[in-house]
Amino acid sequence: MGLAEVTARRVWFVPDFIVWGLPNMGEIEFLVVERVGNEDSVLFGKRAVGGGAQEVSFADLVDHRGNQLPDTIDTPRVLLRPHSSDAVFVVGAESGASFKVAREVDSSGPVTVDLLVIEIGG
Repeated sequence: MGLAEVTARRVWFVPDFIVWGLPNMGEIEFLVVERVGNEDSVLFGKRAVGGGAQEVSFADLVDHRGNQLPDTIDTPRVLLRPHSSDAVFVVGAESGASFKVAREVDSSGPVTVDLLVIEIGG
């Protein structure tokens, strides 16, 4: 841990959080040709492949003492400690109100983790 984490203003421990989100594997483009009666139509689109990361609002979390986390946290960092060998990770950067998590695609199902939410501050 760096000096910023050590001098954080507030810290919350959230046990037994379930991570069900999956990382997005990218987008594919597709082209469909359709004939209805005597009229031909060509359709083009994009679709995300894979799951979607799980968005978590700080306001929806409760710490180990039964306290609800605040709606917003000043420059938060979220650390994950899985209860199993399945990989879990924070997707992108945390915002003041939420963060995204995902589990490894190869995991057998949702993964239970402990969350450590640290307010770094400005």
